[in-house]
Amino acid sequence: MTETTAAQARAARVITELGAPWMINILTSVIAGAALHALAWGVFVATISGVIPTLVILTGVQRGVASDHHVTEIRERHWVIPAILAIVCVGLVVEIVRDAPRELIAWTVSALVVLVGIGIVTVLGKWKVSVHTAVGAGTTVLLAMIASPWFLLALPLTAVIGWSRVWLGDHTRGQVIVGALLGAVLAAVTYLLAS
Repeated sequence: MTETTAAQARAARVITELGAPWMINILTSVIAGAALHALAWGVFVATISGVIPTLVILTGVQRGVASDHHVTEIRERHWVIPAILAIVCVGLVVEIVRDAPRELIAWTVSALVVLVGIGIVTVLGKWKVSVHTAVGAGTTVLLAMIASPWFLLALPLTAVIGWSRVWLGDHTRGQVIVGALLGAVLAAVTYLLAS
């Protein structure tokens, strides 16, 4: 491995970890909550969309039903996606019952729809759409809608995350592009309808 290739490999691994769906969900949910002057609700959304799903996946890795924390094997997504959907649905009920800000309820509904879209493509299409790029693009668009259009300047970061996923061999270019488009479109349309 050349020095350049080794540097690219290191960069791809770091970007993949920093751009992991749980990392993005935690960070962006907290930012959204702060922008809405509802930081506690932002932390709650971060917990149901990032912290708890990650703990479920790590438990799956420990028990041998998931090979890694990125759930790179398509067959492993068949239990992970429904588990995360259940977690987020329970959280959504709490948000509604406890009168969370409407914008954060719409955020959570948008996240559910994106995850359902990924699940449909994964199960019915038998194709491994990039959750990294779906979450990256989707949450960027949501932040632009909730907090400031300036957040759209962060969209190129989704492309960088996509590069890392392709470079590591976890996805094809098509899978990262479809993931980004699916995340951005479903999140934006759902948020507009739900808010």
